[in-house]
This record gives sequence, structure tokens and C-alpha cells, in this order.
Amino acid sequence: MEYRTLGKTGLYVSAVGIGGWPLGGLVGGPVGDPRKPVVDEGWAGSDDDESIRMIRKAEDIGVNLIDTAEIYGDGHSESIIGIATKGRREKFVISTKVRGFYTDEPDIAHTKKRVRDACEGSLRRLQSDYIDIYLLHKLPHAGAVPTVMEELGKLKEEGKIRWSGLSYSAASKREEIERIQEAGEVAAMVIGYSIVERNAEQVIRWCGENDIGTMIASPLASGVLAGQWFDNPPKFDEMDKRATSFSDRQRTEAAFKKFGELRFLTSEGDRTMAQAAIKFILDTEGVTSVIAGSLRAEELEDNAAAAEVPAITGGDRERAMEIADEAQRIWKG
Repeated sequence: MEYRTLGKTGLYVSAVGIGGWPLGGLVGGPVGDPRKPVVDEGWAGSDDDESIRMIRKAEDIGVNLIDTAEIYGDGHSESIIGIATKGRREKFVISTKVRGFYTDEPDIAHTKKRVRDACEGSLRRLQSDYIDIYLLHKLPHAGAVPTVMEELGKLKEEGKIRWSGLSYSAASKREEIERIQEAGEVAAMVIGYSIVERNAEQVIRWCGENDIGTMIASPLASGVLAGQWFDNPPKFDEMDKRATSFSDRQRTEAAFKKFGELRFLTSEGDRTMAQAAIKFILDTEGVTSVIAGSLRAEELEDNAAAAEVPAITGGDRERAMEIADEAQRIWKG
């Protein structure tokens, strides 16, 4: 396994990590929001025993980075990670997130309590007395941003978190990130990026130039780029978060026929499709690690091996992007 330094944190993380959203299963919702009930929407196909086996296998193959969030499965993803890493916590770098603040006003008391309660809840579910990377999944009211960053600083002083940062869903532009940096620490970011979705490329490069570690989420575009659906795209449980995207069967099948042309990246037999998609990202300037969602140990092993496969040449990168863009146009209309 290749290891890289996660920006200014100095943490040494595997080039391929685990994205923890799928571990939450078919339960999701606004954790900490008293106004709304939990809703049944998440990822189909998860099995807790298999998830635990996968995380324990990660240690054997050198994968040490796991990203999760309190909202994934209404905290279930964190709980599974806590069970799997108990007694071996020091072997892993764990990133998690505080989801939201649920007020349209700069309510200082509420904001402080939300950050602290969220952190304590994550620590409890993770069965840990510290979080390596604690991220804002969403931002509070603009007037409460200084309060949030101050509270994150206090949690760091108390040893409950080691470093703080942002999710791309909280801040997606360089100017937004810089404004938050004025109020506190942004040491790392989770950013969505793949062959299919490349809008974040400039921000990723800027993070690299400014010593902000990057953990790249959705590298397989929610399974699209893994290759197993090219010839027969799935029909998802209506509560699966991916169901809506696959609802137009005619468009979906036409798009996946086009996506299938990406198999040229595997033609030499030295990469699987998932490995090619992950390697494309690993070779992108500014990327520290790719956090690919996995449900089984075998998937994780395949993903992790992407760090060692041959690089994708400039010409092949261009061709892959053209195919992905055309497939996306067909699919989304």
C-alpha cells in the first residue's frame, strides 16, 4: 500500500481508504434535528457482519483511513466502525462529520451545543476517546461560523479531536474555504470527484498547494464506475439513495452502454474497472487519498490494489473523460 501525508495534519494515511456511507444501510436522516423524523433512505446491500469483516481485513492489507459521518445510517455507520476497530483503534485514522445546525438564525448557544453534542455522540458510537479528523458536513448560519470554529478549537484543546476541516458540501469554492480559515483551522477536506464528476478539480489542486489534505469521496460515482452494471444497470430499492437516478430505464440503459466503453482502461488486464477509476483520481494533482465505499472485504481488496496499478496515460485520461461526459449527457438529459 502507498501512504501519503494528509496535508498539515502530518497523519500518514493509505492512498486508498474506506468511505463509510454504505455501512449505514437503508437508514438515514437528520441526526440532531428535533424538527424532523429520521427517514428511511440510504444504501441497500449492507450487512453488519460483513462490514466488520471488511474493516478488520483493511488492517491486514494496509488500509488505515476510514471516513464516516453521524448522519450515515443515523449513526449506524459510526457504530459499526466502533465495533470493528475496538481494541485496534490506534491502527486507524478515522474521519467523521457533524451534519447540520438546524437553525436559520446565528443562535450561538444552539451552535455550541450542536457541535459538542455531535462530537460526544460520535465518540460514543466509535467507542473512542478521540477523533482524528472532525469535519463540518454543513455550515451553520454565517453569523455563527466563528462560534463553530472556536468550539472546534476547544475540542482540539481537550484532545477530543486532533484536526478539523470541511466537507465539500459545506464549502465548495476556494473563497468560501478561505473565509472559514479566517475563523479557524481547515486542515483537511472530503471532496467528491470522479471521472464522471470533475467540477472540484481546481479546488483539489488549490488544497494541495495550500497544504490541506484531501479525501476524495464518490470515486466510483456511487457504483457506476465499478463496471458490474455496464451491461445490466440495476433497479434499486425505492429507499436507496440511488433509486431516483436510475428511474428512467431507457436513458439509464443507453448511458450505461456508453459507460461500457470505459472498459478500454482494463484492456491490458493490469487493472479492473474500479481500479482504473480510482487510479485516475490518485494521479490527479492535489489528491491525498481516495475513500471508496465498500460493502465487502473483496471489494476493499480490489479498490486498495488501485494504488499499485499502472498509471493512466494522458491520452487515455482524455478519452476516458470524453466517454464519461457523453454517457452523463445521455443519462441526465
